[in-house]
Amino acid sequence: MELKRILARNARAANEKAIAQYGSDVLVISSSQVNGLTELIVAVDLPALTTEEAEPFLKTEFANASNKEPASKFDVLLGQTLEDNKRQARERQATQVAKPIIQVNAKAEPVKAKVTAKPTAKAKASEAEQEIRDHEMVRGREIVELVREELASLRREFKLSQQMATWQGTMPLPPALTPLRDALNDAPIPVALRALLIDSIKDHDNMADAKLALQNQLTHAVEQEQLAMPTSGVHVLVGPSGAGKSLMVARLAQAASLAHGSEKVMVISYHDQRAGAWNQTQLLSAQSGVDSFRAINIGTLKLLLEEHASRRLILIDTSGVQMQERLNEIRGLQQDIGVHAVVPVDASSATLRRIFENNDNTWSSLMLSKLDESNQPWALLQFLTEKSLPVSVASQGDRTSDLVEEVAMADLVKRALDNLVLPENTAQAESAQAASLGALTVNKLQKIAAHYQTESTGLTHE
Repeated sequence: MELKRILARNARAANEKAIAQYGSDVLVISSSQVNGLTELIVAVDLPALTTEEAEPFLKTEFANASNKEPASKFDVLLGQTLEDNKRQARERQATQVAKPIIQVNAKAEPVKAKVTAKPTAKAKASEAEQEIRDHEMVRGREIVELVREELASLRREFKLSQQMATWQGTMPLPPALTPLRDALNDAPIPVALRALLIDSIKDHDNMADAKLALQNQLTHAVEQEQLAMPTSGVHVLVGPSGAGKSLMVARLAQAASLAHGSEKVMVISYHDQRAGAWNQTQLLSAQSGVDSFRAINIGTLKLLLEEHASRRLILIDTSGVQMQERLNEIRGLQQDIGVHAVVPVDASSATLRRIFENNDNTWSSLMLSKLDESNQPWALLQFLTEKSLPVSVASQGDRTSDLVEEVAMADLVKRALDNLVLPENTAQAESAQAASLGALTVNKLQKIAAHYQTESTGLTHE
């Protein structure tokens, strides 16, 4: 591996230049400002040396090591591997030389010599493409399964709606609350939660009191324990594809780096085979100056955790594909690792059920993403009424600094109620009623002023 220096006008231009020169897998080591320019230090893989080319360097290295200090386990293992490769190469050459002699003299069957060829760059590229195809195939199957679960959930909701229609038709409601009931029926609210909300407004006779009762009841039902943002230890973020896990990891890393220093924080991308996922992790980590690593299997992840045990905070980003399998692998490490579920605010009931259906999972906290993109968080509200799970942080916007450390469930409830679509005639009726009330008030005040008007002093009252 060799370090290269890149200078550009800004960080974006420097990253584009690095990718153009050294490929999409270039590793960014550091980023800084030099004389008004952005300097990137990147690591570039050098072409692998053959056994004959590497032998002089290894002999010199082993000789220096024997003069100074005993060789490490890695050096010994590397030396043994090179010796084995040389021995196998000599055996293959001897087999290939003896092959025609056996065929001519003995006239026996041809002897097939097993030759282990070194994988070429083309073979490595084909293997990488095969891994990506396998990953996409697994992801496609999970998407199909998720669509089936969504359809099954819609069928259940439709059957419950038919059963609840008769009950709602017989429930007496004041005429002023009929538009609110229609808005609740039109909103994408789960049937069970809708029935609870409609039942809570039957004792009110005006729209304002009914809305206030809905807000108070929902706020009390979804209230969860507030947990502090993770700032120390090892934490893994799990969630469906597109939930915003990578961006949430970058936000937590930036907040921790500002508090403890970037050298105390590191990010690990675990088993994420999506195209461009590793580049995204590198770029997001470079913005806050924290180190980022990639682990393609559980063995590599275990080694990284052991080597960097002195770090104050280690954040592990996982893939949305085969989520439960990856989580089981991490739990098998038998370490004190916090597991956090990252869920978008507009997640559907099927998605939430898929994440939390395994009762064996113990979640440290719930992290909410995309607060600014959802106006109908009814499925999440119903989930919070049924399950008690601490909420740690939330995120909104597309910047790494857009992190909400104190999540108020009351704001989520208010947003959902404010986006209820009331019929236009209801809004017009409320406006006309307010205008009529204002006109009656002005007329009454004028009569009072005329009654107290005094002709002797000429004073008037307005």
